[in-house]
Amino acid sequence: MDIQQLRSWIFELYDSLENERQYIVFDSTRGNVLVDIPEFGPRPLRLIQGTGSAALLIATNPARAREAQRYREALGVRIAAHADDAANIAGGADVLLSDDELVRPDVRTIRVRGKREGATVVLLRKAGGVLVCGDLDLASDAARELSKLEFSAVLSARRAPMWNAGKDNLLQLQRELPKPNKQFSILVPPPWDRAYKGRLDNLMTNHDPIVPKEETAAREAAMGPATLVVASETQSRIERAKRPVRAVPAAAVAGDGGAAPAPPKQTKRPRPFAEDWDAPGTERPATTLANAPSDIVPHEVGFKPRPLGEKFRRLPIEDLVGAPYVDWAFGGIDLSADGAEVAFAWNKSGIFDIYSAPVEKDTLYQLTVGKERSVSPRWSPDAQQVAFLRDTGGNERWDIWLVDRAGERERNLTNEPDLSHRDIAWSPDGHLIAYVANAGGKKFGVHVIDVAAGTKRALTDGAHDDAQPRWSPDGTRIVFTSRRESVRSNSDLYVIPAAGGTATRLDTRGGKDGESRDGTFSPDGTRIAFTTNVRGRTEIALAPLEGDGIGETGFLTQNIHDESEPSWSGDLRGVFYLHNEESEVSVRRVFTVSHATDPIADKPGVHASARVGPDSNLVAFI
Repeated sequence: MDIQQLRSWIFELYDSLENERQYIVFDSTRGNVLVDIPEFGPRPLRLIQGTGSAALLIATNPARAREAQRYREALGVRIAAHADDAANIAGGADVLLSDDELVRPDVRTIRVRGKREGATVVLLRKAGGVLVCGDLDLASDAARELSKLEFSAVLSARRAPMWNAGKDNLLQLQRELPKPNKQFSILVPPPWDRAYKGRLDNLMTNHDPIVPKEETAAREAAMGPATLVVASETQSRIERAKRPVRAVPAAAVAGDGGAAPAPPKQTKRPRPFAEDWDAPGTERPATTLANAPSDIVPHEVGFKPRPLGEKFRRLPIEDLVGAPYVDWAFGGIDLSADGAEVAFAWNKSGIFDIYSAPVEKDTLYQLTVGKERSVSPRWSPDAQQVAFLRDTGGNERWDIWLVDRAGERERNLTNEPDLSHRDIAWSPDGHLIAYVANAGGKKFGVHVIDVAAGTKRALTDGAHDDAQPRWSPDGTRIVFTSRRESVRSNSDLYVIPAAGGTATRLDTRGGKDGESRDGTFSPDGTRIAFTTNVRGRTEIALAPLEGDGIGETGFLTQNIHDESEPSWSGDLRGVFYLHNEESEVSVRRVFTVSHATDPIADKPGVHASARVGPDSNLVAFI
């Protein structure tokens, strides 16, 4: 049976619905058939709607029939149930099933009954027969009636699907498979007489596992009862290795009063060591010969590179070292809110300056021309200004500067040359900028500055290292990362009012050691996506906001590779992130409902700084 073809007809609706399995039979002509349904909710409803139009819902037992009315109102499906279960459906069933009824040409329902209340099973005429038994216990008395049916696959709500040999597995659960007859054989050592004993003693081995230990075994019964020995001793005599007997010196024998034994007959052939312990050993020849130095150390050969063809030109190492590149370490790139331009830092002239590039054109605009390094550009929400970081003399004490879209006017916004500012984030209305700075000789704290007036406010006291401030869509709150525990490797997400107040820790780690960072509000402000490593790898997690806290944390991907830097799509359907696998970093997207992933940019190499456009179809990256 082609299991993959069978699975294309039947959809398993169970991830992750309390470890249950409900099934949907695809039928594009007459509409899909739903066999049982989970507890009514928005997520199961979206999953069912995502598989296509449903026409019929079959309830297999009274418990499943209670939620049928809500699905009928939401999906407009017809409900089929047995007469014994129809009373549990509000408004009644649309189709009353008998004990054996053909609902469709390929769908048949059978009612089975045991000592308790009965249940309905569905037999599908696909690939040799598929039996959908719902909540029915396959080992119960009621399930014994199913052995009369012909089917090859069994789908249960409480067990893993049996795609092959379903009927045999069912009979095995009911202990009705015929058992093979057991066959026994006894291994007895062959008898022999005294004439053969001496010659065969070294060649034959007793392999008799049936003889019990510490009982007399008639191994040599043919030679009389005086030769009987204990079974364990018999095995020892047969299996032990033959050891040579050390020669007794003639003087020792004569000292006992007996006559000295005759010396052994001298032969030219030397006696083997196993028979003569005193035999001299043969000198072993050398097995390792010294090789000549020329064989070990090869002659120096000049490197001759292999040409790649006329299209490729070999560059000297000096040109590669000094080649210009786009900055990715100090902040990467940024995409304007309208998705029209990309801002980036480029050291084409030998020092990093801010450039912009329209998405639909092959044109570059240089926005800054200075003798100091400028990095980490961030577009304002109206896409008329770019905020960036600039240091003086390479001391990495960054100030926040502003430049207009045309690159004509620059302004030092913070003007604090003795401090270091970083992690720029515009407020949604474009009036404020959040950042972190080490003001007052303290650690990096979260600050907010008014773009027009230049006034600054400190939101945290700088007692801890804070980073990555991000605004909520309504501009009332800021989420940031901070290390505030005695274990320096632990970090948490905190939320603080933009107007000032107390920072609230979000319990994203569940009491485990690890990091939570890259916190980002969803466009509707109801959820937060972030990066965490509490499960042993860096991965993307999602948590709903509940007042000043969060609900249960869910993980979006399940694999062994590191993933980081989540970015929401504008339609709330997916989250874009960086996927690190085998020294290559790609851009991927995961859907928040189905958790399905698809690659966005996965060419060989390292991608970074992914930015999503307003229509969720444009993604800019390095």
